Amino acid sequence: MTKSWSRTLGTVLLVVASSGPVSAQTSGQPAGGSSSPAERQFRAWLAVFNQGDRATLEKFINDNYPAGTGRVDGQMNFRAATGGFDFRKTVSATPTQFTALVQEHNSDQFASAVLTVDSTEPHRILSLGLRAVPRPPEYAIPRLTEAELVKQLGNKLDDDARKGLFSGAVLIARQGKPIYTAAYGLANRQTGEPNKLTTRFRMGSMNKMFTATAIMQLVQAGKIKLDDPLGKFLTDYPNKDVASKVTIHHLLTHTGGTGDIFGPEFDSHRLQLRTLNDYIKLYGSRGLAFQPGTKWDYSNY
Repeated sequence: MTKSWSRTLGTVLLVVASSGPVSAQTSGQPAGGSSSPAERQFRAWLAVFNQGDRATLEKFINDNYPAGTGRVDGQMNFRAATGGFDFRKTVSATPTQFTALVQEHNSDQFASAVLTVDSTEPHRILSLGLRAVPRPPEYAIPRLTEAELVKQLGNKLDDDARKGLFSGAVLIARQGKPIYTAAYGLANRQTGEPNKLTTRFRMGSMNKMFTATAIMQLVQAGKIKLDDPLGKFLTDYPNKDVASKVTIHHLLTHTGGTGDIFGPEFDSHRLQLRTLNDYIKLYGSRGLAFQPGTKWDYSNY
């Protein structure tokens, strides 16, 4: 229902400032040797971030970036979700900008990390951005036999479950035949009920992919058109402006201006919202947040 990094590298911007270089060794990099101010600052941040100690990170931010003191919790959550980042290689380096290829420790996801610093002493960090990139061919994952896959997967899931990083059910099939099935963690933490292979999970925004696929199949079959207005299908939709201007394409691409569902109204009516009509009754009278097609705004509505 909401967007988060959550084991997968999305796009994040971290801004840190430093009153001076911090000496630290980053995982995967040699200590010592000549390096640019930007590279030294990147190594310092990554070392502190990877350590995963809140007090150390908070001290680093407080000492080096007083204006960023409110970001400790966010960075710690980010660290917990990713497991930190393993340095893979230097992409480019100048005195004021350093670009590195890093890999999320808890997954196979790679990222491009770009750090820039002030050109004058003490070379304060101006920005640090991490952006997901495809796995480079030089770091291709070696092929596994079926037996190796099952063994490694089992070990990984056992370890993640033990650390509290995974709870759920897993099924892998090959040519229609299951080759691995297992359940981990608790379905109900209050009662201690364990997950089973038959446990049903709330899928959240995963449902958007199924919805979009089903709608495009209807489009392909000629049963609906992407430029059909919402009101063609919800003929009693309360707000006629919304019903006439918002199209199926707008809804699929989050460009309809219909607003989201989360907020005080959702909180007070959460237990009563069960059907499509329940949502329309609560939110259908709202006007447009913006003219359809003019901007993008993630919407669960």
